Amino acid sequence: PWQIVQEQLGFTLRYVPITPQGLLDLDSLPELLTERTKLFCFVHASNVVGTINPVRELVAAARAVGAKVLIDGAQSVPHMPVDVQALDADFYVFSGHKMCGPTGVGVLYAKRDLLEAMPPFMGGGDMIREVKMTGSKWNAVPYKFEAGTPAIA
Repeated sequence: PWQIVQEQLGFTLRYVPITPQGLLDLDSLPELLTERTKLFCFVHASNVVGTINPVRELVAAARAVGAKVLIDGAQSVPHMPVDVQALDADFYVFSGHKMCGPTGVGVLYAKRDLLEAMPPFMGGGDMIREVKMTGSKWNAVPYKFEAGTPAIA
């Protein structure tokens, strides 16, 4: 998905090398993360080798250049306690099926100010608070991201 968005928006993807121990290489971060970095995304835990990345150090490196942080917790949430506030994640995501839930269900945790600033990616249903001939106003978080009729059958 990142490569699709890269093509649509024209930004540059950079990849953090992996150490022989299977962790993200912290020594490579000064050359990869710059003041132009907007978002630093990484996995909390590897689904390949089972390593748990040093989240605090990774977040600190992102904060040092003013970047937001998105952590993929799909492999960590089912296996360990996770405190997204203690991790200082701007965004923390995971899928339901990794926890024996249904497919097609996922979770997006985000800091409230970021959610309030983000526009919805689609429209309709309870996500719109007010409609006038001159425009519409979004509902409050989280409702502005819940378009249409939910699958209630």
